[in-house]
Amino acid sequence: MIGVIADDLTGAAEIGALGLRHGLRAEVLLSGDPSGSADLACIDTDSRSCPPEEAGRRSAAAAKLLASRGADWIYKKVDSVLRGQITAEIQAILKELGMDMALLIPANPSLGRTIQKGCYFIRGKPIHQTEFARDPEYPRTSARVQDLLTATGTATIAVCAAEDALPNHGIIVGQVESVNDLHNWACRRSNKTLAAGGADFFRAFLAAAGHKTRRVPPVATEPVSDTMRTRS
Repeated sequence: MIGVIADDLTGAAEIGALGLRHGLRAEVLLSGDPSGSADLACIDTDSRSCPPEEAGRRSAAAAKLLASRGADWIYKKVDSVLRGQITAEIQAILKELGMDMALLIPANPSLGRTIQKGCYFIRGKPIHQTEFARDPEYPRTSARVQDLLTATGTATIAVCAAEDALPNHGIIVGQVESVNDLHNWACRRSNKTLAAGGADFFRAFLAAAGHKTRRVPPVATEPVSDTMRTRS
């Protein structure tokens, strides 16, 4: 089973839908435990608007649950333009899983969202010169990736290209200009590294693992108490 931790329902459902399109049995959980019958379990922690400590606590709890249910690996789904308490959540998950390093690839080149020379661009424009500058909760006032990530005081953040030698600890933000860059980054993940990022990066992982896109039949949604599980 692949475990996914998302900070809102939209992100969890997006990854679940990607799994379905690649032939995986997927479920999205608002609460409760994974069913044990899915290939992909996506947990919505509903933590994007939480204070850093609470967001971290919720993400750590989700990581503990997924690990206890035998997840082969865990993916931290983040907002593609880095809104929310991403640093705090990643650090909490690393601590819970006993890991030292996270590979964070938020860019979605399929939507024109790229990271180049340490800065975030939307269709070629610096993000703080786009509509994201007027976001009501997380206005983007700089294009520098390290400015976009909410600091926690203890996080070590490095922005690297796929061909660079990587640090052995902290949060590594990968520069991405194309889909090919995503696949290069997907090949650099190890079992000792937490993978985090957007939908395009997760898609690259599925492709690298040999999961091919397929036509998906109509999806039935079955609520189980407070848990929403979507099965193929």
